Amino acid sequence: MRVLICSAAAALLCSTSAFAQRTTDNATTQSKDAFGKKVGDEQIGIYNPFDVRGFSAVDAGNTRIEGLYFQQEANPTDRLIEGSTMRVGISAQGYPFPAPTGIADYSLRKPGDKTLASVVLRYGPFDAQVGQLDLSLPIDGSKLGVQAGVGYYNDNQHFGGTPHYLSMGVTPVWRPAEGVEIIPFWSSIQTRSQEAQTLVFTAGDYLPPRVKRVVFAGQPWAIYQGNAWNTGLIAKAPVAGFDIAAGVFRSVSHDARNAIDLLLGVTPDGNAANRLVIVDSGDVFAATSGELRVSRNFDEGKRRHSFIATVRARDQRRRYGGSDPISLGPTVWGEVDYKPRPEFSFGEKTRDHVRQTTFGIGYQLKWLDVGEFGIGVQKTDYSKDVLTPAGPLPESKSSPWLLNANAAIEVTRAVAIYASYARGLEESPVASEIAVNRNEAPPAILTEQKDAGVRWAVTDNLSAIAGVFEITKPYFNLDSVNRFRQLGELRHRGVELSVAGQVAPGLNIVAGTLFLDAQVTGELVDSGAMGRKPVASIERHSIASIDYRFPDSPFSVDAFLEETGRRVANAANTLYVPPRAVLAIGGRYRFKIGKSNALIRAQVGNIFNNYGYGVGGSGFFVYNQPRRLSVTLTTDI
Repeated sequence: MRVLICSAAAALLCSTSAFAQRTTDNATTQSKDAFGKKVGDEQIGIYNPFDVRGFSAVDAGNTRIEGLYFQQEANPTDRLIEGSTMRVGISAQGYPFPAPTGIADYSLRKPGDKTLASVVLRYGPFDAQVGQLDLSLPIDGSKLGVQAGVGYYNDNQHFGGTPHYLSMGVTPVWRPAEGVEIIPFWSSIQTRSQEAQTLVFTAGDYLPPRVKRVVFAGQPWAIYQGNAWNTGLIAKAPVAGFDIAAGVFRSVSHDARNAIDLLLGVTPDGNAANRLVIVDSGDVFAATSGELRVSRNFDEGKRRHSFIATVRARDQRRRYGGSDPISLGPTVWGEVDYKPRPEFSFGEKTRDHVRQTTFGIGYQLKWLDVGEFGIGVQKTDYSKDVLTPAGPLPESKSSPWLLNANAAIEVTRAVAIYASYARGLEESPVASEIAVNRNEAPPAILTEQKDAGVRWAVTDNLSAIAGVFEITKPYFNLDSVNRFRQLGELRHRGVELSVAGQVAPGLNIVAGTLFLDAQVTGELVDSGAMGRKPVASIERHSIASIDYRFPDSPFSVDAFLEETGRRVANAANTLYVPPRAVLAIGGRYRFKIGKSNALIRAQVGNIFNNYGYGVGGSGFFVYNQPRRLSVTLTTDI
């Protein structure tokens, strides 16, 4: 059996498959590994766009749409995005110009050559009511069509919040000739009445006391309201023997109102010294970004040589700050204690402007029955201007050379080994909720990644992956006066394991584990003011998903188990959140409504109602989701 190491570069320049029916959405059966896959409303894997090897690909600026560079300021709606894949480890082999923190690669919903309407109605969890409509409308067969969708979410959240969302997306696709594809798109998400979840800070080295979940104990006027847009144009075509791919994107988040609810000085009996609500108004985060890529392939017997040249650019502007901090005095964690809505008083805002242009050239070799090799070099020019209410800050500039290289060798027809190196200039994290310089984004930082591993094709339908990695980057967090700044260097070393595929007729599994060793070095560690492990770092994260379809039956059952090892809960490394395992069980029933395919999907999450706390990078605590039921009806008409 031959190990197939896919060429992502070639895939990026080809048309994707026809519009998929929503009744077939199943992340477990459609995942090639356990590193992160999103299909419709289902997300599975040890990683996601906001958590890759302990970092956020979104925050680092490592997002793509159809393989093309995209600076994400607003989350794209599922009415626009069909799914996403995490490009990390062996899944990044052959991917042009990979990034150290991994890449979140979004795929668009596209129309097929048949008219199709997919309706999704969901009840739960927590009595939420959701309706989605996706339309695939061919106009001229597969040459011209429109994909459109709308979704309304009367949501209920596990901490008692009741937000409302309206999401829309439309994607026309024009294929005037063989290999030519032109895709404009537009989408928006409108958010109303999204209450702020309470973030708990304890007065000492202990976890908060247990309280009743699904009870809103924040402030009804501490809400988020805003609009988010993502729009763009993608064009792909063969020209004079070259493959051309280009995309330009606009991503905007306009926050009409935003609030953070902080409970400070919470004691073991639940008493809090103060509730601090920080309110913002009129913040805007916007970016125009894009990429032009030109590639050329040459075949030489069993070898394919690919040469790639790219230009990427972004213009990013943010307006934030001028917050109104409102002190509401002592209260009790978990108890309803509504206070009258105060009159807000906002100050002047900070504005920052990032400009970045990157030129890159790369080479990929695919050698049948041998393996593949790739190398790339990029030159990037970065500048950042910041204008604060007190005046401008010094301009930040950086113009490094960035190198990446990867190789995979087929040791046998079933086993391949791989290794890669990548250096990148990535965005640093944004100052956290409690920072005195909240929302401030430091200049971009140089990062480095090394990884290696082995992939074993156990059968034609089942594969296993074992890999190791090391990522280094500057470490940012709160200092002794709660200012967010660089405190040292951060190194993440880890082992990642994955098994995915069909183990028997009708039985699919996706299982993976991350073992992570996160270490900080720098001034505060040397002085003893903080421990060597960063707050919120985790030692282990494991998932296992099983889906079994009964023979000749419309029924299938599934189970999902997620286990987290202990998590660092304070800067001194003397407090940890204990390990926790959560099990979800569900099933699907497939049937017909007239001639249309239909599906009922039911799932119970956290079936044993386990209780525990999560911890954020700035040291706050939030409780996990309790047992919950959701039932979804999907039909493709």
